[in-house]
Amino acid sequence: MSSYQDGTKNCSLAKEFVETAKVTIEKEINPDGKKRSWPELKGENVETAKATILKERPDLNVVVLPEGAPWTLDYHFNRVRLAVNEKDLVVNVPSIG
Repeated sequence: MSSYQDGTKNCSLAKEFVETAKVTIEKEINPDGKKRSWPELKGENVETAKATILKERPDLNVVVLPEGAPWTLDYHFNRVRLAVNEKDLVVNVPSIG
């Protein structure tokens, strides 16, 4: 096996490990099965992102802030913050906190 093939195999194994770890962590952190973050919404229009989060988790409060605005470091189990740029696009990975 060439070193290129070894590298490809190692890369595939690493990707598989990362995906397995993500699933494991999600189950450990969130045993009730409810979604806690929305990485797919980074770069999305703010209104679409907010609607998606509230559709999936109507129990949450979505707070929209301009990119770079200061925010507190306190953690809230029912809050998701969206940092939005001047084009109304989400610039962070929305997550509970």
